[in-house]
Amino acid sequence: MTETHVVLGTGSVGAALAAALVAAGKDVRSINRSGLRGSLPDAVELLVGDVGDPGFVAEATRGAAVAYQVTQPAYTRWAQEFPDLQTAVIDACAANGSRLVLADNLYAYGDPDGNVITEDSPQNPHTKKGKVRKAMADAALAAHAEGRLEVAVSRPSNYFGPGYDLTQNMVFARAIAGAPMQWLGPKDQPHTYSYVPDVARAMADLGTSEDAWGQVWIPPVGEPITVADFSQAIWEAAGQSGRAKVQAITGIGLKALSLVMPMLKESLEMMYEFDKPWIVSSSKFEARFGWSATPLPQAIAESVAAARGAR
Repeated sequence: MTETHVVLGTGSVGAALAAALVAAGKDVRSINRSGLRGSLPDAVELLVGDVGDPGFVAEATRGAAVAYQVTQPAYTRWAQEFPDLQTAVIDACAANGSRLVLADNLYAYGDPDGNVITEDSPQNPHTKKGKVRKAMADAALAAHAEGRLEVAVSRPSNYFGPGYDLTQNMVFARAIAGAPMQWLGPKDQPHTYSYVPDVARAMADLGTSEDAWGQVWIPPVGEPITVADFSQAIWEAAGQSGRAKVQAITGIGLKALSLVMPMLKESLEMMYEFDKPWIVSSSKFEARFGWSATPLPQAIAESVAAARGAR
């Protein structure tokens, strides 16, 4: 009998994850609140409801061998809503005997001060969102340690890639139009990025393995690259010539925009990720699962194609 895998969320990673699980031969059930299928494969069953509703999520994950938590509240509502949402998911999976793969990020580590971030780096969050993320991951791993359910935690770096609206709209679509690409932070700092399809593939690998549980994993990431070099490669892949047009949103300009854009206001405390080198290692995952990040030229080409298709 084919295993059922439930993906809680249908954003860029959730949709790519559902596709990866279908390709792996799993029965896949995806959950969202909108009822819109977007890029979900036809083979995916779609349920509509609120993952933060304990009764709904318990029913939605019933019979699941593995659930993948990839949904989240609005960025401005993390502290108020995110912990309760995750608690509902953990309780549902524990009651249903489902394993759980959590989509986390690197906020819990705080400012690495130029050091390479690995799974075992010290966790010293100094931002409100970093503290929320650390508390949530700690709670999930505590539930694993207590034997309530099996949990694996995925911690990618900042995303780019098909379907991820932030970079698709601010970077790739603007490059296609010949307009300045908009980035948070200065142009000259090396930064490690995660590619959406790699993040999704890694979560599928975690959920279909037998030895990933009770651990934190950083999915495959590429080599660090500056915004200037990344932008030039995107500019050329988009068919433009000459020096790339780049708008680096920093300092006073960032603070001014944050007055009218709540998302940017919430990002102010996270600018340490962009104002200095942000270097991440995925060597643990690569050693265990035997693959590395999609080559950057391929990832850029696929992202440009996706942005063209979304216009």
